[in-house]
Amino acid sequence: MHRRSFLQFAAAVSAVDAPQSAPPLVAFTGDGLSLSPSEYASLLTAIAAKPAFRRDQYLNSGPVEELEHAVATLLGKERALFLPTGTLANHLAVRVLAGDSRKALVQAESHLYRDEGDCAQLLSGLNLVALGPGRTTLTADEVAKAVDEAAGPPYPAPVGAISIESPVRRTDGQVFDFEEMKKVCAYARGKHIGTHLDGARLFLASAYTGIAPAQYAALFDTVYISLYKYFNAPFGAVLSGPASLIAKVEPLRHQFGSLIYQGWESAAVALHHFDGFSDRYRSAVRTGEKLFQLLELSGKFRIERIASGSNIAKLRLANSAPLDPLRDRLSQAGIRIAAARGATVANLQINETVNRRTAEEIAQTFVSAAG
Repeated sequence: MHRRSFLQFAAAVSAVDAPQSAPPLVAFTGDGLSLSPSEYASLLTAIAAKPAFRRDQYLNSGPVEELEHAVATLLGKERALFLPTGTLANHLAVRVLAGDSRKALVQAESHLYRDEGDCAQLLSGLNLVALGPGRTTLTADEVAKAVDEAAGPPYPAPVGAISIESPVRRTDGQVFDFEEMKKVCAYARGKHIGTHLDGARLFLASAYTGIAPAQYAALFDTVYISLYKYFNAPFGAVLSGPASLIAKVEPLRHQFGSLIYQGWESAAVALHHFDGFSDRYRSAVRTGEKLFQLLELSGKFRIERIASGSNIAKLRLANSAPLDPLRDRLSQAGIRIAAARGATVANLQINETVNRRTAEEIAQTFVSAAG
């Protein structure tokens, strides 16, 4: 878009009075829709009122079974299993894949290694070997070196599993290089090492890389996706993989205290948003890209893109001033950004809420709020 085009709509900002009714919320503060409790309740009421609705019992039947089937089908896996948390999904997948070796290679910045309370180590006796501190992508060469060292003398302790997270939350949503991912997984197959993909944000990555979720999933034995990050459920995860392997995870789910009486309220909401998500999110990505162009063209903002990134970009004022006034004015106009008091930079996360207004409307609001 040319600067002249931007000026045409930016000039209108001062001529437009404040809206008479509250505009739809656009929240750059998460991966999903940020549904309020009342919105959750209304959606659950509508879903439960459908004649065909049946709730599950101990995670059998109903929306839980429908969701498991939908995820397994889309990812090209034999079976999928509902679990209450992604922490448990990662933990049990790697536990089963590692087998008797009890050793797994992970990224040093991964959620499994940094953000799960050492549960895999404490509860399953796994030895997680962290590689690539400060990075998202591990190379096949460094993986092979770690595997060789573990299996070498004088006291061999072979690697049984490799876990990869992509995108990585701790690196602001960077995605693991796909070509290197293929090499790592091919190497692991040749060595009979199990592979797990922490794909909590897998569907977000696909919209930016153009690589379908099933293409990612085909490389790995098991894949976990989150239900609450952008499928807007209150909690939950789905782990998919070979039927024989998922059958081993199922009793562990119970033993770890997670065979809850019913999960329909999470599965039903996730299933509702699962259908058509990829198309809706691609639309959100297009709106986000156009918005970033308009903000930069305004001369009031700087947008910093993250190398190999996904749905996160960094926003600064052109004069590097604190964002407090901007944040507060945007909030009054129905736009939410996350900026701590005195901060000069904020992460903007592209999610489906940007589909609620046009890129031009959102940009106009930012420009007006900047003063």
